Amino acid sequence: MTWYPQDYLSSLPMTTMDMRSDPRKGYPGRTYRFYKGPVVYPFGHGLSYTSFVHTIADAPTVVSIPVDGHRRWNTSVSSKAIKVTHARCSRLSIGVHVDVKNVGGMDGSHTLLVFSSPPGSGHWAPHKQLVAFEKVHVPARAQQRVFLKIHVCKYLSVVDRAGIRRIPMGLHSLHIGPITHSISLQAAVLGVIKS
Repeated sequence: MTWYPQDYLSSLPMTTMDMRSDPRKGYPGRTYRFYKGPVVYPFGHGLSYTSFVHTIADAPTVVSIPVDGHRRWNTSVSSKAIKVTHARCSRLSIGVHVDVKNVGGMDGSHTLLVFSSPPGSGHWAPHKQLVAFEKVHVPARAQQRVFLKIHVCKYLSVVDRAGIRRIPMGLHSLHIGPITHSISLQAAVLGVIKS
């Protein structure tokens, strides 16, 4: 849960339940996904008797999205997004290995949160969204490697204004604590014979 400052609450009409911000009306938006202002405690903030440091041990930088070339497209690769229904999603996941190091003097459990920001996230797309999490116990001054699986079609897609779920092509940013890792999603058309 996000803890907002007092001035956020005073600027938020109780009759408006929109998630997305509306700068024309001075509406800041709701939840960590759409609100970009200052917070008292961010979403996912936790207290611990120790401190943890994250390092990305292994993660892809480019992922090919297989697209069915036999479909009649309303969307093309050049439109910067692919309809989820046009992608071959069944086994389309990204594996990320993260080293979590306990740099404190006490054993502790830590919930590793992975957020994603889509490319060119404007007014409609979320600022960021939670795409994976894992709880890990790390003894004092030790390190654990955590494997996180991110399903591309479920978690790296966004819903457009028409309500159609699409996978934006381009650089997606994964945020793990203070670390950011970029992954480029690129369309790979299948089933088309070029002459």
